[in-house]
Amino acid sequence: MGVWLAVTFPVTPELTYAMLDHVVTETSSHSDGAALAAATTRYVIDLRTDDAKHGNWSLLANNLIARVAARHSNVQDQQALDAWMDKPGLRDPQVFLPRLSQVVNAIVGDLWWFDRNELRDKLPD
Repeated sequence: MGVWLAVTFPVTPELTYAMLDHVVTETSSHSDGAALAAATTRYVIDLRTDDAKHGNWSLLANNLIARVAARHSNVQDQQALDAWMDKPGLRDPQVFLPRLSQVVNAIVGDLWWFDRNELRDKLPD
């Protein structure tokens, strides 16, 4: 639930990174969920960090992606990383965000503490 909130609402990028890093750490090596969390981390960092912090947080997000790619598919170089990211749409938020939502739904099931639809209706366009 915290992952959904950290991605959906404009909380600090540091908190969102921590939540998504936890998803990466807790999922199996070959899990697509880890790849989706890592891609989302980079996306959120790009959206929410100011210029002064962007470089450092981008480096952390890129390292998270590289770590997931290495354990997921034994990716060892930039060319393989580019192919690994392109194949499942890890550069396109229209692709990876809905898939991450499915992963979160699978983890939480129907044990949500709040009504997500009600919160979504209150989000600005």
